[in-house]
Amino acid sequence: MHKILATIVSIGLGSMTYGQDSKLASPPDIFNRTDDTKFAPITSELGKYQHKLYLQIGTRWNQKIQKTMSQIGTNRVVVKFRVNPDGKNDNISIAEGKPESELATISKEAILESSGSCGEFSEALKKEKPNGFDWQLPFRIY
Repeated sequence: MHKILATIVSIGLGSMTYGQDSKLASPPDIFNRTDDTKFAPITSELGKYQHKLYLQIGTRWNQKIQKTMSQIGTNRVVVKFRVNPDGKNDNISIAEGKPESELATISKEAILESSGSCGEFSEALKKEKPNGFDWQLPFRIY
């Protein structure tokens, strides 16, 4: 039986637990914040934006995974992408793992579908990151 991560370490906020009855889906596994995922401090504008986007992506990812879990098997991918000041995500690619796998497809779709969901950058974040930022997230089923 495969397991989707049920507890995550949130960006500087401690642990958050998501149960079966929770309306907030579990975000993808972030491997205890290893080098795969870089989060800015939650107190920064960038950290706040990353946190919102991470939850948006995770919710979509989990919905897709729950529908196709039996077809995926145990797997891991790391997806790189760019977040632009208008809030749109692009330049999505697989940095690690099998690009043709079902998990890679679902993970890329979750990032693409989350594009724009957090709105454009705040004025402070536009000053800090006027050209947007590159980011990567690991996704795994175990």
